[in-house]
Amino acid sequence: MDFKKVFALPNKEHDILLIGEILIDEISVDQVIEGKLLFGGSPANVAVNLKNLGLDPMFFGAVGNDDSGHYLKSELRSRGISDDHVKTFKTKTTTVKIEHSQNSHTFTFNRSSDYHIYYTKELEEELSKVKIVHFTYWPLSKEPARSTIENVIKFAKENNIIIGFDPNYHKDLETTDSINIEELKSIIGQVDIIKPSLDDSIRIFGEGFTPEEYILKYQELGCKLIVMTLGKDGLIASYKGERIKMPSMAEEIVEVTGAGDAFWSGLYAGIINKETIYNAIKIGLVCSSYSLKQVGAITNLPNISKIKKEFNI
Repeated sequence: MDFKKVFALPNKEHDILLIGEILIDEISVDQVIEGKLLFGGSPANVAVNLKNLGLDPMFFGAVGNDDSGHYLKSELRSRGISDDHVKTFKTKTTTVKIEHSQNSHTFTFNRSSDYHIYYTKELEEELSKVKIVHFTYWPLSKEPARSTIENVIKFAKENNIIIGFDPNYHKDLETTDSINIEELKSIIGQVDIIKPSLDDSIRIFGEGFTPEEYILKYQELGCKLIVMTLGKDGLIASYKGERIKMPSMAEEIVEVTGAGDAFWSGLYAGIINKETIYNAIKIGLVCSSYSLKQVGAITNLPNISKIKKEFNI
């Protein structure tokens, strides 16, 4: 059973580099504002969660020269993550307004700083040292970040670095610089690990398919490990053609922002700690369940050894 095997990682001195959006989340539930300044941005969230789990991630991103930008960099430092690679630009910091109601979730994107990410010698040098690089659709939707990610993919492929991609595609993020759907599919075909939601898959491939049929589409594009999350119904995962289903481990749902990022964090922590792929996915589900108990994207995760002990992994 391939899911009982360990994911093969290159022999590099550092674990993981995350690159992309760092921003402010303004979350409201049933029109009640839960917090004015909430740390956000998927790869930044994953970086903080990985630090809590006991790893030492690197993060590359951009903020504005304002109170929000200073707050985000301060939060990174306070959590033991270097902000040396988070550049400050003379603009406002990107914000996202997230409104949750009983039957819907709406997002309002105010982008100013998040896409000011450049491919530099500094980035390439750090990239050459890591086992895994992770990014999302966000930076692929606007220059110069789009070109930076395309160069990151090229370098990673040439240097045997594992590529993890969160295809959190939103139509509202599209600009004249954005990759189109066919280009997005081409990128999907180059990555090693992908974690789409069912909604992501509908936006990428269209409606009318079962989760298993969507999994097959990712598989046909060339992905190695595919994990499709299905909300309360858990997930379906595929690795080298083998497929498994796993139930959700959530016992309480307060707010969903950051649950996917928490899953990524647990999955990566398991893979990097040489757990089997099955156990790495299970750790991801545990981390996601922690996130669902709180408001905001940063999850107060325990060390991975405590998670393994508590859940008998």
